[in-house]
Amino acid sequence: MVASTRELTRGLFGRGAAGDAAAAGGRHIALNILAQFAARAIVMAMTIVTASLMARTLEPTGYGVWNGASSYVGLFSVLTDLGFTIVATQRMAAEPEREAEWLGALVGVRLAMALAVFVLCAASIPLLLSDAHHAHLVALILNLGTLWAGTTAVMTVFQTRLRGGLVLSFTVLQGFLWLVAVVALAVASASVVAFAVANTTVVAIACALQVAFGRRNASIAWRAGLRLWRELMRRALPLGLASVLITIYFQVDSVLLLGIAGAREAGIYGAAYGFLGPLLFLPAAVMSSFFPVLSAVLRPDPGRARQLVQACADLMGVIGLPVLAGAIALCGPLVHLIFGSTFAHAAGLLPILMIAFVSMCFGTLAGFLTPLLDLQWRLALYSGIGAAANVALNLLLIPSYGSYGSAWATVATELLTLTLVGSTALRRLRMRLLPWKVLRTAALAAGMTGVMILTRGLGLIPAGLLGVLVYAAGLLALRIVRPRELQAFRAGA
Repeated sequence: MVASTRELTRGLFGRGAAGDAAAAGGRHIALNILAQFAARAIVMAMTIVTASLMARTLEPTGYGVWNGASSYVGLFSVLTDLGFTIVATQRMAAEPEREAEWLGALVGVRLAMALAVFVLCAASIPLLLSDAHHAHLVALILNLGTLWAGTTAVMTVFQTRLRGGLVLSFTVLQGFLWLVAVVALAVASASVVAFAVANTTVVAIACALQVAFGRRNASIAWRAGLRLWRELMRRALPLGLASVLITIYFQVDSVLLLGIAGAREAGIYGAAYGFLGPLLFLPAAVMSSFFPVLSAVLRPDPGRARQLVQACADLMGVIGLPVLAGAIALCGPLVHLIFGSTFAHAAGLLPILMIAFVSMCFGTLAGFLTPLLDLQWRLALYSGIGAAANVALNLLLIPSYGSYGSAWATVATELLTLTLVGSTALRRLRMRLLPWKVLRTAALAAGMTGVMILTRGLGLIPAGLLGVLVYAAGLLALRIVRPRELQAFRAGA
């Protein structure tokens, strides 16, 4: 028992070795996903607490400034990773003998981009961002985090070795430090500027720890990596363009709301959107475990790759649909518990944004498939269509419907891009996804919604627990989840 526990711990949190992805079987993939789910669940719990304390301390106006300023900086910070990490992850998994070289190229490129983006963002803030309630100062402080964003790229090597638990342990630590800082600031009734200073400080500490760990446990070939800069940037260019466009329709709604509808409306939207952001770890954790394996097996074993894509799609339904069910049934009590009565208007936004979340789950799978299938330029094109549609819809809907207009613009954009990217990727794979598990999952999620609606008079927690129990039992009863299923992917393990 002790030996098994030690082996499991080494498998999840050890530094691993180059080439681990190609040898990974179903059990290894599943454990890596579960480790990331556990770590992200802890982070999400802390995020809920910090968001609640911030919103209650800053109130809708101050929280709207925070949301708008951070979203504005986010529009620039995406430029520090223009698809470089995805390409480097793919190459490190496919060419383990050149792992140190690709890691050196990744870290070098991202550090250079971080410096350039920091300057560009700082120069643009006075020109393009509304200065309501010290928004300029908040954005300038948050922009400091851009400087060290590239340093965390050193941890990518452990992701390619399927050590997601190790990578996310630093995320948990950062979340804990931020929680401590927010509690102290809430007690002091601090301003939004003080929150920005604290956030930047916490990010700097977490980045420094990751760099120290990465340099001790991974080899970085700086000179050889420098020779790969051009190839890395060439491969990443379409992905980078796509990531910029995707970020536009993720972040621009908050910026436009701040400028058109005001800080209070942006704060209401930020409260509802605050649920969406942390939940994106779910599809990201799935793909961060599947992607290195798909990179390693797609060409030598396309049949296994198709099986993995089907399993991944089924899993996206399993994690996305119950979230929508919970939002439909319990949005009012949930928003009131976390943000208080001053944010009650955000409750109606929550189910709308969770529709977008379900689409994002499947869209994450489709997006990760594009570099494997040489569809990067298609992804860039489709992301451009989505970004243009999102901006147009926001400009059309915000003046009349405020935050609700932005929410529906997000849903429409996500469904549009999912349809375009997903259908193209499946055609290239020469496969059709079997919908039966997803349909059974949807029916189960509908039943879960009904149970929670009927029992919500008992309170938020009892109703939520009953819904989770019904869903978990249904997954097994309807054979949506079978513990032995992933063993089918052990070929080559």
